[in-house]
Amino acid sequence: MTSKQVAEQWLTINKELDGNIIELVTLFVRFGTSLSDARTHFCKKHGLNPSEFDVLATLYRSGEPYELTAKALKEQTLLPSSGALSNRLERLEAKDLVVRKHDLVDKRSVKISLSKKGLGLVAAMGPEFFGEMATLFEALPDEQRQSLLSLMSSLQS
Repeated sequence: MTSKQVAEQWLTINKELDGNIIELVTLFVRFGTSLSDARTHFCKKHGLNPSEFDVLATLYRSGEPYELTAKALKEQTLLPSSGALSNRLERLEAKDLVVRKHDLVDKRSVKISLSKKGLGLVAAMGPEFFGEMATLFEALPDEQRQSLLSLMSSLQS
């Protein structure tokens, strides 16, 4: 069923609704599901889940020495809580992908860094990940991708 058909069904029931909004929501939900499924599949191939990859990628993007405080890492990831971050860090430590250590100056602060193994993994995964994600946008010529990027950026502000 197309997004237009979904909107038409809603409008049959309630003509006061905005058909364009219904179509947009339907399209965003469907594309979001496709993106999430592709991301999950990609991460699974590398023995990770998307939130674990998010943690590794955030540390990697921070640049050398690929280290952040737990607070900074939480603020920069898509994780909903400190507890969720702690859970991911335990799993990543068990896989020898990150190292946690207490700050020498502020003992209450914990720093998380990529291990050598974690650095190698995320450095290899990045280009492959974005290459695979690019396939989701193949139907759009470059000009339309730029327009979409501009429109999506407007929604975020």
